[in-house]
Amino acid sequence: MTIFGPDISSYQSGLVLSRLSDAAFIIAKTTEGTYYTDADYQAWRSQASALGRPFIWYHFLSGESAASQAAHTAANIGDRSLPGMLDAEPAGSYSPSLAQIVAYVDAALAAGLNLRLVYLPRWYWQQMGSPNLSELSDRGVSLVSSSYPGGSGGPGSIYPGDDAAGWQAYGGMTPLIYQFTNQASDGGQQLDYNAFRGTAAQLVTALGPTHVLEDDTMPAFATGEITPGAGAVTMVLPPPANYGAAGWGNVWFSLGADFGTATVRVAIFTHGQGWSHIYEDVVVDAAADRVNPFGGPLPTAVQKISVTRRGNPNVPLAYLVEAVQR
Repeated sequence: MTIFGPDISSYQSGLVLSRLSDAAFIIAKTTEGTYYTDADYQAWRSQASALGRPFIWYHFLSGESAASQAAHTAANIGDRSLPGMLDAEPAGSYSPSLAQIVAYVDAALAAGLNLRLVYLPRWYWQQMGSPNLSELSDRGVSLVSSSYPGGSGGPGSIYPGDDAAGWQAYGGMTPLIYQFTNQASDGGQQLDYNAFRGTAAQLVTALGPTHVLEDDTMPAFATGEITPGAGAVTMVLPPPANYGAAGWGNVWFSLGADFGTATVRVAIFTHGQGWSHIYEDVVVDAAADRVNPFGGPLPTAVQKISVTRRGNPNVPLAYLVEAVQR
C-alpha cells in the first residue's frame, strides 16, 4: 500500500485540510532560518489533529547558527513530540553543506525536537559531490527525495509507482518519503505531493520519537558507584544521546551523595568534539536532591563521562543514567 500527503506553506494560505481528498498525512512549514515563522502553520496543525491525520513540521535551513535555528523551530512547533523534517536545498546565494545539515540535526535533537527526516533531493546531493550520508542515518534521520516525472491531476493518478527513480538509494540511504510532483490538484489548489510506501499507522511508527528494537533488553536507566579516594576517577559510558543506529533519544546524568557534601570534576567526551564540556567543581550534598551538572539532557552524541573526586573524596556518591525508550 502507498499513501500520499502534501507539503504546504503559506503559499497555500487558505487551504482547508478537510477538503483534501487524497491526503493521508500532512507536511507543513513552520520556520525558516531564525527570521521567519509560517503564519498558517498553527491552524494547519490544529486541523490535522482534528482530522486525525499524521502531521509533520518542516524547517527551511539557512546559513545562520544551527543552535539559533533549532531554538526558533522549538519555539514555534507547539509540540516537541511531533515529527519534523529539515528542508536542505539551495536558496538565493546560500547552498547548505552537509556539515551545516548535520549541525542543524544535532542542534534540533539536543533541543528535544523529534527531527526524523531530511529533504535532500538527489540533484542537490550530486551538486554537493555525492557525499556519504551515514552521518544522517547514524542519527536516526531518514531521507526524503524528489523527482518529478511529469503530469498533473490527482495525486493517485499521477504517482509514477513504487519502482520510480525517486525511491532509489543514494548516499547510502534509501528514501523513506518521495516527493513525486509539484503539480498535483487537490483541495482547489496545485500542490507538491509526497508518497510513503505503507499505511498511515506505519508512517507514525517510522517517525515516532523512539525506535524500539524488539530484541533489546537494555534498561532505560543504570546506576553505579563513584569510586572514593582523593583524585579517584570513575568513567561512565552512557548511551549516545540522540545519536547512533540504535535510536536513543534524550539521556540524563545525575549524581547523589550520602553522609556529607562532596565536590567532583565532571567532564564529557562528545563524538567529533572531544572533551566538549568540563565542570570543575560540582557540589553534591547529601541533604539535597540529585545533582544534574548539565542542567538538562546530555548533549548529542556524548560517548563518555569522567567524574574525578575532589573535596571530601570519601563521601559516598552514586550516579544515575536515564534514557528515554528506544
